Amino acid sequence: MKLGIIGKPQSGKTTVFNAACQMQVAVGDYSQAVHRSIIKVPDKRVIELAELVNPKKLTYAEMEILDAPGFSGKGKEAAGIEISEDLKKMEALMAVIDGFSPDCNPEKDIQDLIDEMIIHDQTVVESNIIKKEKKMKQVGDKTVITEINLLKRCLEQLEGEKPLIEMDLSDDELKLIRGYLFMSLKPMLIVLNIAEDDIPKSDEIYAGLSKFVSDSKRELAVMCGKIEMELVGLEEEELKEFLKDLGITTSAVDIVIQKGYKLLGLMSFLTAGEPEVRAWTIKKGTNAQKAAGVIHSDIERGFIRAEVTSYNDYIEHKTPAALKAAGKQRLEGKEYRVKDGDVILFRFNV
Repeated sequence: MKLGIIGKPQSGKTTVFNAACQMQVAVGDYSQAVHRSIIKVPDKRVIELAELVNPKKLTYAEMEILDAPGFSGKGKEAAGIEISEDLKKMEALMAVIDGFSPDCNPEKDIQDLIDEMIIHDQTVVESNIIKKEKKMKQVGDKTVITEINLLKRCLEQLEGEKPLIEMDLSDDELKLIRGYLFMSLKPMLIVLNIAEDDIPKSDEIYAGLSKFVSDSKRELAVMCGKIEMELVGLEEEELKEFLKDLGITTSAVDIVIQKGYKLLGLMSFLTAGEPEVRAWTIKKGTNAQKAAGVIHSDIERGFIRAEVTSYNDYIEHKTPAALKAAGKQRLEGKEYRVKDGDVILFRFNV
């Protein structure tokens, strides 16, 4: 999973990046620096399976977080903004919103960022419609008509000041425009960065902005980036105590991971053996053959069957022999829809 952080200048973008990634990157220098981190997705199932299997290696699922410049925060007044290719390639966005300044206006800031994405995408759509229509006239290539018509529908949406993610696009249509890396087509996690004194009011603040939440399109989180960043480096038990004292129920890392997974409809299946116990991230609804391809394309290509055990059954029965005796191992075909926590051994031949 790849998550790109955006936000107005001085919204606390890098502070939240530090809190989420457990880092100490300098903040407040207003440079155009790019910060990138790979964080491990905590999963107690990996640890508990490892205690049974005793593998040589444990590997957690990972999330990439990118903190890059690219937004002015001027909303509809923004023009000619340059957004880095790295940021465009992110699967989802994390918009950090100022909720700590005396004169902050979170609703306006959220809308300004959405407007800026709309303006960026409109520029991309307009230029590509012109290019493709010109090519069609010059070389008589009519194969692009479907794409041109789709781009014109996108343009109509953007001219109506609505983001592309609110369009009802089919999988084929999404595939057709995937290469444009439209910003307003990306799901967005809105992180309201509040002051320490407002931590007790987090639930109330969340409720006030909940209208921005939309299934698979937008999620919302409320956190105090400054406090979370100051806790970076503490041991796990000490961190839990501090968070409890502050009235914080979930750490910044866990919030970003949980909300990010929900936003993109992700889950994990596991593989367990003596060489390695590992968690693998896939989309909900992925079939067994496609899940095998996450491990290696050869396994997907030569897929024969999947030996599937639920995580809870594995923990209860502890060994493959006991699982088999209890009838808790199942043989599934390529169309089996993998479930969160499935422990799978893929059989394949290439």
